[in-house]
Amino acid sequence: MASKKNTAAQGLTAKQEAFCQAYVAGDTKGSATAAYKAAYRADGMKAASIHREACVTLDNPKIAHRIDELNADIVQQHRLQGVSLRQRVQDGLLAEAMTAESPAARVRAWELIGKLQGVDAFAADKVEQQTTVTSKQAENDLQQAIADALQDDTVIQLFTK
Repeated sequence: MASKKNTAAQGLTAKQEAFCQAYVAGDTKGSATAAYKAAYRADGMKAASIHREACVTLDNPKIAHRIDELNADIVQQHRLQGVSLRQRVQDGLLAEAMTAESPAARVRAWELIGKLQGVDAFAADKVEQQTTVTSKQAENDLQQAIADALQDDTVIQLFTK
């Protein structure tokens, strides 16, 4: 949540900040109309009026900028949570690999560590080849393949039946 000091520094009113917060989080996430209802007094307003005012509010450059900031904060928090969880999994697997009573459990833990993103101990080496074939070469290759096939006894038997 943003502090009032931060909100005032950005030139937003308390209601505008409430709109931004409601728009990026909670039950009203992604709905300008619901965020408008949560932040402003919309009692007695027609649904069309609420929708229009919500769109105008959302189009305000200061509000759009603030929503972008809040979304960036949320993305960063999720990224940090993912990194933290990944580290906990890695630490747990490493401990299991070193201390498990069962050899099979130790081997499995090492296998999972090897498969972790960033470790990729079991990733297949990829070799790319690029070949340029002209249509004349392809035609010659096809004719040769047909000629070879017609010399094959199995193919000849298929045509004689």
